[in-house]
Amino acid sequence: MGHIRFDSDDEDMGSGQGPQPSTSAPAGPPGTLKLPTCCGSARVDFNFNDPCYVFRALPSPSGDLVAASVSNHAIKLYQPSGPQLSLVGELRGHTGTVTDLSFSSTSQPYAILSSSADGSLAVWDVRSMQLAERYEVRNQEIFCHSSLEHVLAAGITGEVLFWDRRTRKPLAKLDDTHAEDVTQVRFHSSGRILSGSTDGLIAVHDVSKSFNDDDVFQAAININNSVEEFGLYGHGGGRLWVRTGTESVHLWEWLLATTEDVPGGDMQFADFPMAREAASQACAASAAGSIVPQVDYLVGCHYDSPTNQLFLVVGHNDGPVAFVPVLEQQGPQGNMVAAAMACPVMALTGGHSSIVRSLHCMGEGSTGPLCVTGGEDALVCMWTLDQELVNAAAAAAAASGTATAVAPSATGRLQQRLSPGPDRQHGQERLGGKNKRPSPY
Repeated sequence: MGHIRFDSDDEDMGSGQGPQPSTSAPAGPPGTLKLPTCCGSARVDFNFNDPCYVFRALPSPSGDLVAASVSNHAIKLYQPSGPQLSLVGELRGHTGTVTDLSFSSTSQPYAILSSSADGSLAVWDVRSMQLAERYEVRNQEIFCHSSLEHVLAAGITGEVLFWDRRTRKPLAKLDDTHAEDVTQVRFHSSGRILSGSTDGLIAVHDVSKSFNDDDVFQAAININNSVEEFGLYGHGGGRLWVRTGTESVHLWEWLLATTEDVPGGDMQFADFPMAREAASQACAASAAGSIVPQVDYLVGCHYDSPTNQLFLVVGHNDGPVAFVPVLEQQGPQGNMVAAAMACPVMALTGGHSSIVRSLHCMGEGSTGPLCVTGGEDALVCMWTLDQELVNAAAAAAAASGTATAVAPSATGRLQQRLSPGPDRQHGQERLGGKNKRPSPY
């Protein structure tokens, strides 16, 4: 069995030091602030008397499709076409809030998974726009899901459930770890599954060979706060970032925690209890301060694999967001021992007019789209650093007469934005890969 830590007041285990807080000032001088342009957007609902908002906007692994879960229980599908986001379909079948949304593995690029508060987990075939598989839990909400090959996992109150997609039957459940709602589950490619709960516990189980609770448990940590969202990052996905219900941020080398003879895995190596305040200081010390004058909320984190850089994505209530680098400090034995926030390197402004609930990157942005966002203003926006795409968007807007706003381009010039239009869910970043893209940061 690996490391386990249940209380931050316990004696330190292994390294002899507790998690390091964020610094009171940004680490390092500010650099050049990149300003991608909103080159296209789509409104998910035109009922202005009862508007919907976007829970999550997620690009497919190939980048040729964007799925958006909406507050009216629907899933909208858009196809990026130049600077445009064209509606190509809508998936309906859930009767409750869509709590989680993901694309299946690269072996099934046509499959979208969605879980719902109605107690169902659905697999959709985007080729036919039809429901392909459905799994149900009676009298329970499903808060999250994850998949690995033929196995599906879902988080409910106090349990993690598994199904076998080959037989479409229940496979197993883990019910001895969490006492409250399991808000996040995530498979690692090794066959391990990580789960987080409102009880503050994050656990690691190796279900590659067995589903017996006593045999598969490997590690756990208690952050003493409700787990709202987490994601894998780092080389091989060996680290974990966590956003809590009070918007603190925690970093954990969970993979080290599964190996007893490697120090540093028994605790968080960084703890930002006042993450919004630290990010606000980082923004104020850079050009981003005029775009994000204060940090009102945390969107989540984004991991840039080419540079091995983690970013905390923060937002202002009026729509702009900033990418704040999280700088990690390595200890003498190779494990991480601390982290601090640096000045933002990129900001998005001119697309949304309200809270951004979701941000997912889909490329490096110099040729083609950079990322997609979804917000409480009912908009899905696509962003780019590609000046040709920006010019195409401006030309299309001028030709159609729909340009009503301007947004700064990456070079600082003003360009027309193609759009007549005016909580947050978790995300999992794709890790590594053989064909690594360049970094826009």
